[in-house]
Amino acid sequence: MGKCLRYVTANTDTEEQSFPVPKAFNTHVEELNLDALIQMADNLRVNEGKKVESFELLCDHKEKFRDEIEFIWRFARAYGDMYELSTNTQEKKHYANIGKTLGEKAIMRAPKNGYCHLWYAVLCGYVSEFEGLQNKINCGYRFKEHLDKAIEFLPEEPFLYYLKGRYCYSVSKLSWIERKMAATLFGSIPSSTVQEALQNFLKVEELQPGFSKSNYMFMAKCYADLNQIDNAVKFCNLAMLLPCITKEDEDAQKEVKKISTSLKR
Repeated sequence: MGKCLRYVTANTDTEEQSFPVPKAFNTHVEELNLDALIQMADNLRVNEGKKVESFELLCDHKEKFRDEIEFIWRFARAYGDMYELSTNTQEKKHYANIGKTLGEKAIMRAPKNGYCHLWYAVLCGYVSEFEGLQNKINCGYRFKEHLDKAIEFLPEEPFLYYLKGRYCYSVSKLSWIERKMAATLFGSIPSSTVQEALQNFLKVEELQPGFSKSNYMFMAKCYADLNQIDNAVKFCNLAMLLPCITKEDEDAQKEVKKISTSLKR
């Protein structure tokens, strides 16, 4: 991942002033057509250890395909991957902001493409991590708006219901002051319940059983909150059976252990 973070600023138009281009790239770019590039980038990304390589591949072809919708949303997604992989705060902020800009470009050009809405929503969520409460709430509204649009266009995509479940769960835990701030700024109070969150996580499991360790963890968390202890234990156990591959898996594993400990008290 090292060389990917030692970027220089590309000569691009004003829309993407800070496009990072890793050093040693563009010395020789294999000529790929769009379909071949997309397939290669998608195949690389399936392997957690090759997400950086997928990002680099897209970087190498950005000039050629920068106006192609199928390229743009994947490039936004790749910036989201780099955000997740980076451990440096400034780098994470950098990747999140550029990815969000790409996401905006994608939804403006293809307002009926669910993947454009999906990754714009995700990048809004990443950007919100660096914002104050007012902008964080604003990002939250945009996240929900575009997530709902993505679900409208991609009703069978389990990842969308996982994200909506997480959104519902976090909203159900908002403090009074956060709700009051949202009402003051936007005239409405975001509301949801643990039960609504659970329904989304159950929808994920219905569409793709064993979707992720994190989905099982959130199901366990919801059941614990609802005092359905047997179900909470069941999904803790199912979560523990899945391997730890990503950082999200590792975080979920730690959380599952905490939930299991609390259930035994």
